[in-house]
Amino acid sequence: MVLEMPVLEKTESLVAAWFPGTEGQGMADVIFGDYDFEGKLPVSWFKRVDQLPLNVDGNFYDPLFPLGFGLNCNSGSLV
Repeated sequence: MVLEMPVLEKTESLVAAWFPGTEGQGMADVIFGDYDFEGKLPVSWFKRVDQLPLNVDGNFYDPLFPLGFGLNCNSGSLV
């Protein structure tokens, strides 16, 4: 999924979540406030499709969100 700047500029927060089957209940618990959001990207999020594959050690590594970007589980702040 390409996230374009005009959309991101109007977005206060973004959740990227893919859960199969019954695991969706865990995401619902977070969305409805039963638990706090926490987590970091296990992959780099690309700016454009022509960047793929996007590897941290690649010559042209320029992600929209780098590997490990996300919420600090202890403070809830972005890292």
